[in-house]
Amino acid sequence: MSSPDPAPPTQPPPAVLSAAQAKRMRSSATGLLIAVAVTLAVIIPVLLLTPGQRAETYRPPVDVPAIAAQAAPGAGFPPVAAMPAGWSANYARLNAGSSTGVPNWEVGYVSGDQQFIALTQAAAKRANPTWIAQVTENAPVTSDRTVAGQRFELRDKAGTKSLVATIGGSTVILRGQASDDALSTLAGAVVADLTAAGTTSAVPTTAATAPAPGATP
Repeated sequence: MSSPDPAPPTQPPPAVLSAAQAKRMRSSATGLLIAVAVTLAVIIPVLLLTPGQRAETYRPPVDVPAIAAQAAPGAGFPPVAAMPAGWSANYARLNAGSSTGVPNWEVGYVSGDQQFIALTQAAAKRANPTWIAQVTENAPVTSDRTVAGQRFELRDKAGTKSLVATIGGSTVILRGQASDDALSTLAGAVVADLTAAGTTSAVPTTAATAPAPGATP
């Protein structure tokens, strides 16, 4: 004879809140909503009055001529201090060259239309072919370009172009994925700057200059 099925479990009776308990719960919820509203009322005006976090807000101005003047005594050559109209710089520094053995001057130029070109300059007697290859990331020589009477060697690797020239007593490398116009603008400014510094006359580097009439060889 089978045993009778067990009786189904009994459900506990639903909880019934007293009027006082219900009042306390409503008061707690109301207090929470009021606290949230007060917090938002404080935070929202602060957020609205805070300027947007734009890159230019936090970019300190870089005074290339002033930094170049400070670096000149230790550089061994006149550091380029050129600044084309409408351009800016995001760094300017003298690099001790501890890893390459070639101390150099570096400037990060930004054109008016936000094209970046890195300038690297070293004393011509220290700028050996190995160092130039390192700075240009072993880019092959593809052609040459003459800017403001100065011949530059053009190297190109995967769209990154480098203009290389020995101007007076220093070797200058301009490198970046910039347009030809931007590279030429900066190259012209560099030639003008070094010419004004008395390091060179604007002549092609491969041209032989004839002695002036009456001058002794």
